[in-house]
Amino acid sequence: MGGRMKTPLAWWTMLWSTLLLIASCAQAADVPRFRITIPSGADRFDPGGAVQFVGKATVLVRVRGLAVLVDPGSDDGTADAWQAAQLADVVLLSQPDAPALAAWSARPVVAMTGTAAVLRGQGWQSVYPLDTWEGITIRKGDTRLRLTAMPDPRGMRPATLAAMLDFGPACRVLVHHGALANDDIALIPQRFPGARLALLRQDGTPSLLTVHPGGHEATLRHPVARGQPYRFGSADCR
Repeated sequence: MGGRMKTPLAWWTMLWSTLLLIASCAQAADVPRFRITIPSGADRFDPGGAVQFVGKATVLVRVRGLAVLVDPGSDDGTADAWQAAQLADVVLLSQPDAPALAAWSARPVVAMTGTAAVLRGQGWQSVYPLDTWEGITIRKGDTRLRLTAMPDPRGMRPATLAAMLDFGPACRVLVHHGALANDDIALIPQRFPGARLALLRQDGTPSLLTVHPGGHEATLRHPVARGQPYRFGSADCR
């Protein structure tokens, strides 16, 4: 016989290593599919990063003056959610059925290709579609965000949305929508090396996964207090 058949674990390890190699090559080339430049204005900003949960489903990620609004929805019609929408520079959307709220409809919207196609069919103009491993670079003043569509922890295409928000080595946030089993959550520190936080959607409720120093363990904080920012990363995100 020419050799033994690879075990499922060995097969997944080989597949994931190949995917990481492809991602590393793409990042080294630094040729994102899209680029967005946002006027910096005269806004003041706090150092490092902050995650704020507002309403029932909306999350605002702010890093050094650049704000990403994650999944604003019709059930988030609170004053805090409206204020978060006003602070947003760009919207990251997982589902195409979000209403065209005036509070954020003028912002650039980043979504996976299927969701983006539906949004464009509904008349949205500033929509940026991404497929797995595709990226977009967003700049605001001295702050740079590299947003990359990712596979799920098993290396497969995600059901709705998985994306890495890379503001710098100390300020990397994984966003994953779609229920994950405990075994899949445990894989996040190894499958997404460098991520400091993971924003998950378990049973429809936003949850925050904090990765411990060294990147080998993580703690799931559920539920997360709403309204109060959770701060992370170093002052310059390096």
